[in-house]
Amino acid sequence: MNYFSATDIGLQRKLNEDYYDNYVDGDTILMVVADGMGGHNAGEIASELAVKSFIYYFRENLKDAEDMTKFLTDCVNYSNGIIYEESHNDDELYNMGTTIVVALIHENYLYILNVGDSRAYFKNSFGFKQVSRDHSLVNDLLISGTITEEEAKNYGRKNVITKSLGAELNVEPDITSLEISEGDKVLLCSDGLNSLVSDGEIDEIISKEDKTEEERVFELIDLSLSRGGYDNITISLYTHKEEDR
Repeated sequence: MNYFSATDIGLQRKLNEDYYDNYVDGDTILMVVADGMGGHNAGEIASELAVKSFIYYFRENLKDAEDMTKFLTDCVNYSNGIIYEESHNDDELYNMGTTIVVALIHENYLYILNVGDSRAYFKNSFGFKQVSRDHSLVNDLLISGTITEEEAKNYGRKNVITKSLGAELNVEPDITSLEISEGDKVLLCSDGLNSLVSDGEIDEIISKEDKTEEERVFELIDLSLSRGGYDNITISLYTHKEEDR
């Protein structure tokens, strides 16, 4: 199998508010990761709703999709609408929300969608890079030049996100598309990974040729846990194999 996903509650949380799932139809592969937020168990509900509703809408409407970017935007707004409605109809779920990051491999193209600060990384023969954009206060301050990269590492409000599913009636995701080739890798994760493991370390571990996707994912999780495991950790890893398509 050329993809694998796993989640871990971490060492300090009582609930796992992350959720993931994958959908495969022939040579189309969809991976979705969400990191929920809200009081009580609302974050746990929001992330599961996001992933399940996104995949449902995708599965039911893919055959009619002509513009994949527009279609993915429709998928995420469908999910957003469900979470928004639930949070406004149930007092216990009020103000719940979630991040979402999506990787779609379809007809030798990779599409990345994200809302919030869960991340997508891409590795090919040219190198390794983050291809999602963090919708967070610290990233906005970094982009504007208000703080430096070194200051960003120790910024006290790293958990403040500026965009999420469920916050407003409509949401504008970031969507990136690029060609994908034999051996290219895609990694999705909640911030329980990248807050404790550097991009360079992620690159090094997923590049180990003697490891399977499953072994690479669990090595990353174990490294996060060894550094405190302060948050839930969720990872999906995919390696593009032409012979499987």
